[in-house]
Amino acid sequence: MTEKLELQPNEPLSVKVERHRAVYLAAINGEGGGDMDQEVRARMEIIRHASSDQDERDQKLLYGAGYLIASKGSLNPEEMELLLSGSISLPRHC
Repeated sequence: MTEKLELQPNEPLSVKVERHRAVYLAAINGEGGGDMDQEVRARMEIIRHASSDQDERDQKLLYGAGYLIASKGSLNPEEMELLLSGSISLPRHC
């Protein structure tokens, strides 16, 4: 992966996930132009993604959990807050 990370507004979550996956793998394998700065930017695009519905929020959380398990990493408090914001919906009782 030699091209620089090109972020586009209003991209679907699936595009952001694929970009992050490619940048992350390139960075950890030392391939091409992959670097950890690009990985952080791509990951933050997922974390900041405004989910359009509950299914997309669930996908975002699932990807985040998978990333944390695979990377054996952690999120700082700001990242955690952004990832969880709007992710938990409780049923309304009338």
